[in-house]
This record gives sequence, C-alpha cells and structure tokens, in this order.
Amino acid sequence: MRVGFLSTISWDRYGPFWQQLLSSVGVDVVLPEADAVVEAGETLDPSDGLLGWLARATLRSLDQVDLVVVPRILPEGVGGPGSSQDPWVADLAGVLARAEPAAPGLVTVPVETGLEVEHDVIPLLLRLQPDAGKVRRAWAQHRSDALRPWRPTGATPPAAAGRRVALAGAPWWCQPRLVPALTRPGEVLVGQHQLDPADLRAEGRRWRTDLNDVDAEVLGAVRRFARRADVEAVRLVVDGAGMADGWWARRARALAADRIEVTTLASVMDPEALVRALVPGGPRPTTP
Repeated sequence: MRVGFLSTISWDRYGPFWQQLLSSVGVDVVLPEADAVVEAGETLDPSDGLLGWLARATLRSLDQVDLVVVPRILPEGVGGPGSSQDPWVADLAGVLARAEPAAPGLVTVPVETGLEVEHDVIPLLLRLQPDAGKVRRAWAQHRSDALRPWRPTGATPPAAAGRRVALAGAPWWCQPRLVPALTRPGEVLVGQHQLDPADLRAEGRRWRTDLNDVDAEVLGAVRRFARRADVEAVRLVVDGAGMADGWWARRARALAADRIEVTTLASVMDPEALVRALVPGGPRPTTP
C-alpha cells in the first residue's frame, strides 16, 4: 500500500506523527516533491485562492499512490461565521475530491495531534494493515507521541534593533517556513507559530464565544499581540482570495485598530516559491 500526504498544508502540525505511525505498520509513505507540485499546478489558477490551488496541485502530483492523507482543518459540522463559510477550510477533503475526481482516494485525520486522534488511528491502520496485532503494537508504541505536549515550531528571535512586528493569520500560512518571506528589511518578526494554539483559541473566545478553532486562533493571536508593548505592528497574513480574508481583517481591526497591517501571501511570493517553501525538506524563502 502506497499512501501519500497532503504535506504542503499544516504539515508540521499533523504530518510527522502520522508518517511515522503509518510507516510502522509497513505502509510505503510517499511525500510530494516540489517539482512535481509546481508542474501539476501550472494548469490551475492560483488567483482563485492559494489554499485550494495548493491542495489541488499537491494532490495531482501524487498520482502513483493508493490513498492520500488530508488534514481535517475543522471538525465535521462546524458552522458559524468566518472561516466556516470557506469550503476549502470547512471541508478540505470533500471539496478536493469533487475538484479532482480522478485522483486517488482521500482519508482525513485531525490537523493536530492530541487525544482526538485516538478515534481515527485504529480504523485507518486496519484499513491499511489487516493484522490487528501489528496495529495494536504500533499504536501502543506511538501513542505517547500523539499525546506529547505542544512545543513551539520556530526559534524566538534574539533581541535586536529593528521594528518589531507580530505575525498572525491562518495557521497554514503562519509557520516558520514562510516567516522569511513575510519579514521586511529592518524588522524582527515574532509570530503565532511560537505560541500554544490552545492558549490562542482561549484568548480569542474570551472576546467572542462563537469562534471556531481557526478563527479563535487567528483573532486570539491578534488580541494577544495587540496588548504587547514590545510589538509595534500586527501583520495579518491572508490568502488574498480566501472567503474568510475580509472577515478576519475587519475583526482584527476591531481588536488592534491602527496597529493592523493586512498582507496577502500572493503579494510577497509567487506560487512556485510558496510550494518550494512548504514542501518538507525544501529550501525556505529568503527575506526580501
């Protein structure tokens, strides 16, 4: 069984755990290659939205696998305002399957590790490995990895002279791989990828209780950084064509007023550079 991963979207949050777990039961794990993703995306229009473009290009590049693992960004049935209204966020796998009907089958897993993965582990492993004993041993071996406490994914920048800017936005864009491209000359960038997502969600829901996990994390980061005296500006990075972009920007301005800067990802890097930054093991973009 050859299983691919949609590793260009939130890979650092879910990927390494599931890659190791599937490999431990004899699955041949296949990760996308940057050149193949870039080539697959040439016939797609990134102006329709970078999240959807990236998902489709990555899936098209995995044409020699039996199954593709896709992160479940939001739990099924989550409604409300904000990113729940964006089909690519609310039902990434479902929208992807309809957009790419000739692609391999898709299976979803939680976008983060934690207690919730236990409900997905055994059914998926038994689908890939019929030996129940081998499945139980693999889960026993890796269960502690799933429950490991959150750890920051980017080094805290050293104290340095320069304009101190905080990065906030969708978790799949706010990550260390893209920080260099989002940093301007003379700036020191801190970001929500350095803070515990659970803490940021709690922060966001102290402002509004009806926020889903993604919106709570984004706006919780804005709210947290807006209160920090050592932060001169909060840079909200958005897709550029995402359905939640305007909603996030309006709420962020309500929280941080004139300290908010809205930056579209498309304005700082082209789709090829985005792919090469996000593919695991690929070179990261440099600061412009």
